[in-house]
Amino acid sequence: MNQKSADIILIFIVLIWGSTYLAMKWGMESFGIFTLIALRFSIAFGIGIFILLKCRSSIYLHTLASSALLGFGYFCGFTLLLYGMKTTTTTSAGFLMATTVVFVPLLQILFFRRIPNTFILLAVCLCLSGVGLMTLKNGLALDFGAILCLFCSICYAIVIITTKWVLNSGENALTIGVLQLGFTSLFSLGAMLIFEMPFPQAPLESWGIILYLAIFCTLIGFVLQTIAQEFTSPEHTGLIYTLESVFASLFGYVFLQEVLPVQGYIGVILVFSGVIIAVKYGKTIEKTGGE
Repeated sequence: MNQKSADIILIFIVLIWGSTYLAMKWGMESFGIFTLIALRFSIAFGIGIFILLKCRSSIYLHTLASSALLGFGYFCGFTLLLYGMKTTTTTSAGFLMATTVVFVPLLQILFFRRIPNTFILLAVCLCLSGVGLMTLKNGLALDFGAILCLFCSICYAIVIITTKWVLNSGENALTIGVLQLGFTSLFSLGAMLIFEMPFPQAPLESWGIILYLAIFCTLIGFVLQTIAQEFTSPEHTGLIYTLESVFASLFGYVFLQEVLPVQGYIGVILVFSGVIIAVKYGKTIEKTGGE
């Protein structure tokens, strides 16, 4: 697999994830936050571990440690996101989640002294401007929920960088991709048993939403993302993540008849332009400092 193929896979994954805002919103009407995360990741892990056994993948102590680290990151991220979605507007949440595109290169500079090339920096500016045009209407009020979403964005940026670091250390992408689901499930099950009623009475359609989130958005999405990240850079991953807000808007239009203003469609064009620039030209990362 080359970098362009990996980027295309990530775009496909983000297309699926664009639907999760609707699905999670509907799911939270019947399930508590930790229960929703626990069910979603437990079902995904149950299917995924069967695949690992069929492939006879080797699992070592350092593999479990790496998976636990990533699983904890996802648990924290989803907890922050879902609590944020409960207490802030969708507009604010959508913009703040897309700021992952900014935090990834900033964290790369901070921890690894890596400066993204000019095309990546241009793509970051285009994507951030585009998401702002798509989501900002009367200003962005940083209420408590918005702050939670901002921290979730930082958390996702850390997970993206950590995933690349783990894969560069020689871990198997499929094994890590599945085991991280198990640890996310484990952390959320613990929180569910402490803070929520473990067995809610939910209608049948709510369980259908859980299955959709588990199979498509979690098992397929997270495993393919981990595999694809082995062949692309954290900056590319962060940039492609901004498409999630574009696809979420499309799903909102189809299912909720939400229509973007003119500036929103200009924002869509800017985001797509930024991602295209990153995929086509942003292949290298310049290093600075005493390396």
